[in-house]
Amino acid sequence: MKNLELILEKISGLIWGNFLILGLLGIGLFFTILTKGIQFRGFPLAIKELIASIQGKNHERGEGTLSSFQALCTALSSCVGNGNIVGVGTAIASGGPGAVFWMWIAGVVGMATKYAEIVLGIIYREKSEDGTYVGGPMYYLSKGLKLKKIAFLFALLMFLQICGGALIQSNAVSIVMKDVFDIKPLTTGISMSIVIFLIVAGGVRRLGKVAEKLIPFMTMIYFFGGLVIIFLHINHLPHVIMSILESAFRTEAVGGGILGYGIKRAVRYGVARGLYSNEAGEGSAPVLHSAAITDHPARQGLFGLLEVFIDTVIICSLTSFIVLTSGVIEQDISPAVYVITAFGNIHPIFRYIIGISMVLFAFSTVLSQWYFGNVTLTYMFNSRVANLFKYVFCCLAIAGSLSSLKIVWDFQDVILGFMVIPNIVALLLLSKQIKTATDEFFIKVRKEQ
Repeated sequence: MKNLELILEKISGLIWGNFLILGLLGIGLFFTILTKGIQFRGFPLAIKELIASIQGKNHERGEGTLSSFQALCTALSSCVGNGNIVGVGTAIASGGPGAVFWMWIAGVVGMATKYAEIVLGIIYREKSEDGTYVGGPMYYLSKGLKLKKIAFLFALLMFLQICGGALIQSNAVSIVMKDVFDIKPLTTGISMSIVIFLIVAGGVRRLGKVAEKLIPFMTMIYFFGGLVIIFLHINHLPHVIMSILESAFRTEAVGGGILGYGIKRAVRYGVARGLYSNEAGEGSAPVLHSAAITDHPARQGLFGLLEVFIDTVIICSLTSFIVLTSGVIEQDISPAVYVITAFGNIHPIFRYIIGISMVLFAFSTVLSQWYFGNVTLTYMFNSRVANLFKYVFCCLAIAGSLSSLKIVWDFQDVILGFMVIPNIVALLLLSKQIKTATDEFFIKVRKEQ
């Protein structure tokens, strides 16, 4: 088992080395240029579309299963997780404050990538046997590029990846419930499986209704709790901002040696954290957004800009300022508990606030994993087979709560790397359709005005 872990770690290191990170940055820059800076010129319109969707003004426009806002919340449930809390702290510990700046850069270019993915997802989506709309990289690989075998392999890899993800996130919930609330893992696992079943039994429509309530609620809990911490250390904020900017371009490691923070480490850990968190280029966004009710692929693509903005620019940045203003980075503790320590140092009740946040973040991700499994099984087999998955999926919550998952993490990274490659290749090969859809949409918008 130990040898297998070492092999997987080596493969993961090769896949997620500079080549793939540069590839993801490059694809984001490519679509930034191709779409004439969609993340900048399209952002005000994205806000307008979000408000309209929340108010229910555009639900009747076009076809689909979920409102655009529900699709956005469901997508956020996938990428907003404990990685936004634990992962950011680890990136700062490894790359220094400058990693935060490069995380922002990854977020900005990632907006264009996620927009492109969603546009293709809508273009090639299909209506399944049960009347719901499904889509994703397997659909545009198969229909757009006629690569049916690679599309099937992608779907299989995504299915395996989400099963591992469900185990990991369920494990995270059980750990927090035990440490913060002293609830036994088995009790957590059984309770979670029951709640999951009650939600997924209602299909994607019930998932969308839960997501549109849960995601804003959990985000606000963490957001306001974090603001309190930052406000209590507000005198440190100017220094923190300066250290982020200075460290981002520091050419030499502070103090020298492997423990120093130089620009290379800041870029590596900041970009990697940003891309891993917002999932731009991984193929998750087109699966989730393909269910949206919309009259044009580019209109729903705008919600991808908001998805990355909320995940990376808001939530990851909030975590960064919590860690840096509170001074926990100077303490001799694991980066994994930076945020928990920062909350706990304010008042004991804040330990419960961060505990609730971490549970909701992980649980919402588990819910999105079911939908990925449902869509991939629908593609590989049919909706009847996919419908049976909800019974198996609930068991994963119990298994994850009771397991040690180091090897699952390693498998996750390897599988995810193999998924990214065909997805970004497909984006490049089908980029002409993305550009055409974008140009057509902005002409349409000008006529509407």
